[in-house]
Amino acid sequence: MRVPTIGVLSAGVFGVFALSMLFPLLIALIEGNWQAFEAIFLVVIGYGFLAAITILALMPRLRPLNRAGVFTAAIAIWISLVAAAIPLFMLVEGQSLIAAVFEASSAATTLGMTLRPPADLAPSMAFYRATVAWMGGLTTLTLAVYALGPYQVGGMPNGNLRHVQHARTEDDPRIFATLRTIALPYFTLTVLCTVFLVIARVPADTAVVTAMSMVSTNGFIPAESGTTVLGNRGAELIMMVFMVVGATSIVWHRLIVARAGKGSREQDEARLYLIALAVLIVLAVLASIIAPPPGRVGFESAFNYVFDVVSIATTTGITHDQRLGISIPFEMILIIVFIGGCSYSTAGGIKAFRLATMLRHVGNELERLVYPSAVLRDDVQYDAAQRVVAKAVWSTFFIAMLTLTAAILVFAAQGYPLPSAMALATGAFSQVGNLLTAAIPGLSHGMASEGTLLTISTLALVARIEILVLLAALAGNRW
Repeated sequence: MRVPTIGVLSAGVFGVFALSMLFPLLIALIEGNWQAFEAIFLVVIGYGFLAAITILALMPRLRPLNRAGVFTAAIAIWISLVAAAIPLFMLVEGQSLIAAVFEASSAATTLGMTLRPPADLAPSMAFYRATVAWMGGLTTLTLAVYALGPYQVGGMPNGNLRHVQHARTEDDPRIFATLRTIALPYFTLTVLCTVFLVIARVPADTAVVTAMSMVSTNGFIPAESGTTVLGNRGAELIMMVFMVVGATSIVWHRLIVARAGKGSREQDEARLYLIALAVLIVLAVLASIIAPPPGRVGFESAFNYVFDVVSIATTTGITHDQRLGISIPFEMILIIVFIGGCSYSTAGGIKAFRLATMLRHVGNELERLVYPSAVLRDDVQYDAAQRVVAKAVWSTFFIAMLTLTAAILVFAAQGYPLPSAMALATGAFSQVGNLLTAAIPGLSHGMASEGTLLTISTLALVARIEILVLLAALAGNRW
C-alpha cells in the first residue's frame, strides 16, 4: 500500500474542490447571501490550507502505485469528493449530517436529487450543487482513464486510450497532461452549451447551471416558471443534444477529431448506442401518436416523449413535464437505465460496450450450434484476449445484477412496494434522479427516511466507483 501517494491524491481533491468553489463564492457575493459567502469562504481557505500542508508533507514520500493501490486511490478520491461537499449543506442550509451526506453523494455522483424544492434554493447553493456535480463528472472521466481503462476493469476497451491518457510508465503518470486533455474539452463543451442556451433566451444563471448538468449528465435543474423543464423548446432541444454528448465516450470524441478509430470497440459502442437511441426516439414518436399524454397533441406530445426518452437513455434523469411524470413504460425504463451510456462518459449504468460484448458472445454461441467448426469474429474459443474480455464483462453484469437484487431487498425491507424498490435501486445504481422522485414523490421535500437516504447514497457511490474496483482493492496483491 502506498499511503503517502493516496494521501497526496486525496489532498489534491480537496485543493481542486477549493478552487472550484470560487464560482459559487462569486454568486453568493453577487446575490448578497452573506451566510453562504462566509461559509464558502471558510471552506475555500480551510481546504486550501489542508491540501497545501498535506501535499508538502507527503510529496517527498511519493511512490508509484501498483494495481491494488490504483484502485484504493480511486476509492479514496471518490470518498474525498463526497466528504469535501458535505459541510456546506450543513453550514448554509442547516441540514442534518445524514441529509448532507445524501446531498453531497447525490451531487458528486451526478444523481442530481435534492431534499429541497429547487424553487426554495438560494442561487449560490444551486450553483454549488451544479459545480459539485460538474466536478463529479470530471472525476468519473479521469478515473475511467487512469483506473478502469488501463486495467480493463469489467472489459473496458483501452485500445485507443492513448488519445486521452499520456502516462508513459507508472513512474511517469503525467497526470497534468492527461487532465488537460480531459478537462479542456469538458470545459469547452460546458461553455458551448451555456452560449447556445443564452442564445435560445435562457437566463444566464440558469444557462450556466443547466450546461454544467447536461455535460455531466446530472439531473439537477434550477426551478423555472412554466409547465416544462425550461419552458423553451429550443433550449430543451439543446439540452437533449448535450445530454447525448455527455453520455458518449470522450475517447470516441477524440477519435472523431483525429479521424481515426475505424473498426475500434469505441466506434462500435458509439454506433450501437446511437442506433439504439434513434430506435427509442422513433418508438417514442409512435407512442405519442397512439397514446398522447393528457393535454398534449401533435408536436408537443412527441417532444414530451422524446425528451423523456433521451433523458432516461443518457441517465440524466430529468422529467420533461413534472405534472405528467415520466412518459415511458416502467419496464422499459428499468432496462434502458440499467444499460446506461457509453464507456469513458459521465453516464451511469453498466455501459453499452458490455451489452455489445454480451450480444456478440451470445450470437457467436448460437452460430456455433449451427457451424461447430467455424472461426468467428471475437471468438472466445480461439482468441485468449477476447475470452478475458468476455469473462470480465459477464462478471460485471452478474455482480451488477446481484447488487441490484440486494438493494431491492433492502428497500423492500424498509417498507417500499416492489415497483418502488426496483425504481429506487435502479435509479440509484444508474444515477437517474427522476426514477427516485417517481418512487418517492415527496423526496424533494425531505419525505424519506434516513435509512433510505443512506442506502441511496451508498448504492450510487458504489456504482460510480465500480463494484469490481472495490473487490480488487479489497483483494490487494491477490488481484
